[in-house]
Amino acid sequence: MREFRKRNPDACKRSDLKKKYGISLEQFNEMKNSQQHVCAICKQSETAIDHRTKKFRDLAVDHCHTSGEIRGLLCTRCNTAIGLLQDDVDLLAKAISYLSGA
Repeated sequence: MREFRKRNPDACKRSDLKKKYGISLEQFNEMKNSQQHVCAICKQSETAIDHRTKKFRDLAVDHCHTSGEIRGLLCTRCNTAIGLLQDDVDLLAKAISYLSGA
């Protein structure tokens, strides 16, 4: 399977997007274009490297784990941060307050 994924990255990306998020590769690319290929939160390009391909990772599809609604595309750093905060707005507010020194 690893070899198939290496030889057919677009087919695998297409399949993964449809299975995980119910969107097509074309829809993903439209989202990426509408965000100008940067993270919806920090407005930076992806900097994380995929250890298998040695290329920059693609932006991650961010979605609500309750409703499944797609919110946007995020870089690995921002996606990980909100994931570690469990998409909890109150916890995020506490983190902001802490960082602000309040």
